Amino acid sequence: MNVALLLLASLTAVSGFPSVPSAWRTGILVEDAGTGETLFERNATDYFRPASTIKLVTTLLAMKDLGPSYIYETRILADTLAGNIYAMGAGAPLIDAELVRIAALEAAASLDPDKEWNVYWDTSAFLEESHCPGWDESDWSRTYCPPVEALSVGDNVVQLLVSTVGDTMRIYNYPPLPDLELVNGLTVGTVESVKATVEGWETGRPFISLQGTVPPDTLLVLYKPFPGPPAEFAGMLAGELENAGIRINAVRPGSAGNAADSLPQISVIRSEPLFVLLASMNKWSRNMVAEMVLRTVSLELGAVPASTAAGCDAAGRMLRELTPGPDDFRLADGSGLSRYNSLAPAHLAAVLREGANSLEWGVEFLATLPVNGVDGTLKNRMRNLPPGAFRGKTGSLGDTSAVAGLLVTRSGRKLVVVIMMEFPRGRIFTARALQDRMISWFRENY
Repeated sequence: MNVALLLLASLTAVSGFPSVPSAWRTGILVEDAGTGETLFERNATDYFRPASTIKLVTTLLAMKDLGPSYIYETRILADTLAGNIYAMGAGAPLIDAELVRIAALEAAASLDPDKEWNVYWDTSAFLEESHCPGWDESDWSRTYCPPVEALSVGDNVVQLLVSTVGDTMRIYNYPPLPDLELVNGLTVGTVESVKATVEGWETGRPFISLQGTVPPDTLLVLYKPFPGPPAEFAGMLAGELENAGIRINAVRPGSAGNAADSLPQISVIRSEPLFVLLASMNKWSRNMVAEMVLRTVSLELGAVPASTAAGCDAAGRMLRELTPGPDDFRLADGSGLSRYNSLAPAHLAAVLREGANSLEWGVEFLATLPVNGVDGTLKNRMRNLPPGAFRGKTGSLGDTSAVAGLLVTRSGRKLVVVIMMEFPRGRIFTARALQDRMISWFRENY
């Protein structure tokens, strides 16, 4: 097809191109991944809620300013004269509880067991903002909306195992949060009807209440975000130090201040390379990872304390360099959970081209994205296409669905495809099916 006919296809149904309900807002942009030539366009400079496709912006920003091999270092410092231990929040996401235990053992080997110690959590390098602008408070107790903190325990989500196997109801949790107050109001009943309420956002201490019924001989698995990860991190560290024979007097917030540069480091927790964290972020749409990466970029660029706003400013500067045309976009976070975000398909297309074509880290950029029919949020989508024919980022809110990525057509051509939709609530699965059919159409017709 020539360009004129393809542009006509953006306005009418041509050769079986899927039609979209007239009441929906839709933006589509298809470009040649190498040359940037526009092949198909519909409202490509109009603004839409990007949802989690904004993580592509966060990914590109991190690749440019941090590099794919960037390592987070969460340092444990000791003031031996004052008897103080500091856990320094570096913004590292996904710190496993086992790594905290190992760090405590390493630290204990350097400490005097005959002395009493205080454990402080120091998050002063980051602004205190556990949730971002535009995050609905009703989402705070949902798994996809854990708090964003400079010291994290895993992904700041606790797993609850409720068992009615046998004569006694049992509840286990992981990670082992020292301050978790769990109120069990569950009873054994004929149906499964469980309500889990998360509280403690104001106090920074996790409180979870369970109410309802669980059938007999049942194993129920629940996941819930919890408040106060820095306190839980420090409490876990203190508990492991005590298990190693170190006497702990108190666990509290506090800053090492200017002394941090001169205090001896008695242990350090190193993260996986950044591109591994970004792959986890993109493939499974982990919002807290995106927010900490965004804030880390602002910290490395000189913003102290680091913040979401400073990270959004850096991302905005990058977008203006990539797309000098449409510049009325809005960035409120790095994950897309905020309803204040507003981007055009042209922005996401430019980000994809820049990332995929980089000679320095293009391979890593592409490796972070879900693959159709294989993994992440695309594991069960576009299974009619060869695995790997499309890799990209999805995004969904209650009335929003978007997908943006790289498509290899039947002829071997590589395309950038961006589809953004806004529609009445309850039509997400219909929107995803339409997007998948459109991508299949592009694959067959180019």
